[in-house]
Amino acid sequence: MERKSRLILVLALLVSMVAAVDAQPAGPMGGPPGQGGPGEMRPGGPEGQGPMAGKFRPDPEQMKRNASLMAMAEAHKNLAQIYEEQGKIDEAANELKQILDLAKGQLEKNRDNPFFKNNIMGKVMPVYHHISKLYMKNNRTDEAEKILNDGIAFFEKEAPEEVTRLRLLLADIYKEKKDTAKAEEAYKKIIEESKKNLQ
Repeated sequence: MERKSRLILVLALLVSMVAAVDAQPAGPMGGPPGQGGPGEMRPGGPEGQGPMAGKFRPDPEQMKRNASLMAMAEAHKNLAQIYEEQGKIDEAANELKQILDLAKGQLEKNRDNPFFKNNIMGKVMPVYHHISKLYMKNNRTDEAEKILNDGIAFFEKEAPEEVTRLRLLLADIYKEKKDTAKAEEAYKKIIEESKKNLQ
């Protein structure tokens, strides 16, 4: 009996939700293109009002470019994996650096789109990690240090809140190289920056 009551309650809730949707004006999802039609994103409410009004609507050409970008990045990553397995460290690192170049080029073209920027930055960080670890695994600590410093300079400019993760890797390299003075300085800087973020 209790199960039947619950089922009736769920059905009643679904019916009320459908009725509420049917009562909405036809504009947001049923109107013509440019007025919130199907496949068109209009953040900021049905009429496209608010701080995000009319921004970042799906653009078929942009979507096509994004798909090509992701395909190229994936191909470079897979090539890097093949070269790494063959012990071709320079070739592997080169393929990963191609991903960084692709991402930076697209970032320059899409600076007015914060969603795109956040997406790109989230994909760039692991690439710096991967290259540095590739070098470290092959006892090429100087090159690992250089790529991380490049990454730190990039993130300080583009996403300073994320730079701590790269600083940690760099501090670990200093520790690995027995450069305790630089390691100590780097760890202290990380603690200092992290404290500021917690305030």
